[in-house]
Amino acid sequence: MASGLSWLDSSRDDQNRMRELLKLFSNAESRDELGLGQVRDAFSDLLFPGTSVLQTRARYLLIVPWCHQEAQRRGLRGERPAAQV
Repeated sequence: MASGLSWLDSSRDDQNRMRELLKLFSNAESRDELGLGQVRDAFSDLLFPGTSVLQTRARYLLIVPWCHQEAQRRGLRGERPAAQV
């Protein structure tokens, strides 16, 4: 049996208020209530520079090590050799 939601409203104002209330539950936004998103973003920028996609596959975790290996193979030196690759 499927569940449902129904109500009776006595005026157009009541109907509009309920529609607005239901719209609040349909928002697909996310919230960072604990404030951990800033920490995650800071580590993400340090560990995965130049990537701005959601990393849902393990291969994305290898981008930075591959850059460092390539920089080492080319004999690049300096403060940020992977950035030169």
